[in-house]
Amino acid sequence: MFAHLDVESSKIQLQKRTPYNGTNRENFLSLLVDEFLNTTSKDAKCQVLANLANFAYDPINYVYIRDVGVLDIFLYVVKNETENKLLHFATAGICNLCLDPLNAEYILKHLGLTPLTALLNCKSTVIEANILTILLNLYNEQTKLELQSDEIKQIILDHSMSEDKMVSNLAKIYLNDIFKLNNQL
Repeated sequence: MFAHLDVESSKIQLQKRTPYNGTNRENFLSLLVDEFLNTTSKDAKCQVLANLANFAYDPINYVYIRDVGVLDIFLYVVKNETENKLLHFATAGICNLCLDPLNAEYILKHLGLTPLTALLNCKSTVIEANILTILLNLYNEQTKLELQSDEIKQIILDHSMSEDKMVSNLAKIYLNDIFKLNNQL
């Protein structure tokens, strides 16, 4: 009950901050989705995806993000793109959105773990860090077997020795939380 009041209060605050003739968030996100879908420029796609990922930081946008298809764009990029800039922004968006149980369920239903775990070896530390964070947040009874596989364990062990501290620390958290390898690193 209290969470609902907080969301409603936040929506009221957003309405107060939106100029009278201003575009509301849902409309703005919808315009960004249209731009992403209709542009042929890779640079424009990257810019739009970066903007969409920025909106994923704020939980008040989660409903709008689902409603206008932003989450679907992130999932599409992870499944179909190889461009690191696009993957960076898509995984950053997913990383922020997967904290919400409805978004997590949607991600698992429409993307699954395979495209995500495939990115663990993408050679971009930012993307790898995003993926490690996503997998930590998506870990549950449903995903347990896949996220505790020997193959994933070896990749995570390798990442725990990364020179990149962010990747190394996230991998150690994964090993500790998922594989229960306390103090064995």
